[in-house]
Amino acid sequence: MHELVPYLIKRRKIMMGAVVFLAAVAIVISFNFTITASTHFGGKYNSLFIYFLIIYKLIELPILYYLLLHRHLIALKKDSDHQERLPKLRKHAKLLLFLIPQGNTVFGIIAFKLSGNVSYFLLFSGIAIITLYLIKPNALKPTKSNE
Repeated sequence: MHELVPYLIKRRKIMMGAVVFLAAVAIVISFNFTITASTHFGGKYNSLFIYFLIIYKLIELPILYYLLLHRHLIALKKDSDHQERLPKLRKHAKLLLFLIPQGNTVFGIIAFKLSGNVSYFLLFSGIAIITLYLIKPNALKPTKSNE
């Protein structure tokens, strides 16, 4: 458990850096290239689809957090023997810290292409940064009763 927390903190920082790097690349691309909005269906549903993506992501992230990390935290507080749960916790925490930037980047690229505006990509990048910031691996540190 003691080596898992620093590993997850390091991984979270790396993922935050990746999101910031991709946002910077998107800004550079938007300044150097003209991205036109998609004209499928006459471009009439683009904004509705973008709003759906935003709402979907805001609903999906808490569900992912609960399924991949929070339920393990609850189980660790109830059960003092956490050695058998530790590999699954490590795997799920790594998966969560990967899925947040990956999903938001894909949705940001889709929104960027649908709108032709980099601000939607930056919105999804901001959502990813905030979510990664709110996930605190320090909550996994054992208390005196769990050590």
